[in-house]
Amino acid sequence: MIKVAIAGIAGRMGRMLAAAIERAEGIELVGGIESPDSAAVGQTVGQALSMGGSARPIESELARLPNFDLLIDFTVPDATLAHLAYCQRQNLRAVVGTTGFTDLQQEKIKQISKTIGVVHAHNYSVGLTILLDLVERASARVGIAADTEIVEWHHNQKIDAPSGTAFALLDAVKSGREQAGLSAAEVMHGREGHTGQRTKNEIGMHALRGGDVVGEHHVLFALAGERIELTHRASDRANFAEGAVLAARWLMSHKTLGLFDMRDVLDIKAH
Repeated sequence: MIKVAIAGIAGRMGRMLAAAIERAEGIELVGGIESPDSAAVGQTVGQALSMGGSARPIESELARLPNFDLLIDFTVPDATLAHLAYCQRQNLRAVVGTTGFTDLQQEKIKQISKTIGVVHAHNYSVGLTILLDLVERASARVGIAADTEIVEWHHNQKIDAPSGTAFALLDAVKSGREQAGLSAAEVMHGREGHTGQRTKNEIGMHALRGGDVVGEHHVLFALAGERIELTHRASDRANFAEGAVLAARWLMSHKTLGLFDMRDVLDIKAH
């Protein structure tokens, strides 16, 4: 039985994760943590999340929880790094869905993952993971012959822009171009005023915010006389939670330590 703790358990994704774990076989929720000022701290999971008779505790620190094997963390960058440092000290594995890390923070995660196994994905949807693979393959084929644009749309409560998933798609485009022997891309975040003609090396990034959109991502390859549009639309956050549980199972059965993503979990890497 895999014993799992959730960081940010009373939040929107935390609730989805707790429900997904309750439905899963061979995996057990031992409890979760919230920020010290959260009303959920001191309650049980059942009380805070209205999950029936679940008596698992909600604490403000990981050290106060019953023993667990793996942490699932969908919080904020500073909190996630502190949680990963704890996992490193206790030799625990982690599945991370937090976005908005700086380059320095990303490097810190890489260093920590050398001693514990970490899956870090900007998006745990199986469909979106397949989109990343398709984008990388398409980018390798069309190169700079296509004008490439990335557009993402999320609900009006999302605090970072562009989304972490949009940056993952950008990395997929760049990786495809590198496979084709092309030089590094120039990223243009939106356009305003007299920008001049579009350069062939340019990749456009655009973020939309509004309504209750769970997540929508588009990658456009505009060629002369035609265009390729690759799109993923998420209508239910449960997909992300189910993917994170899948990643947790994979990580606990994977013997090699390091930093992984959902394409490792699904064994779909572009070549």
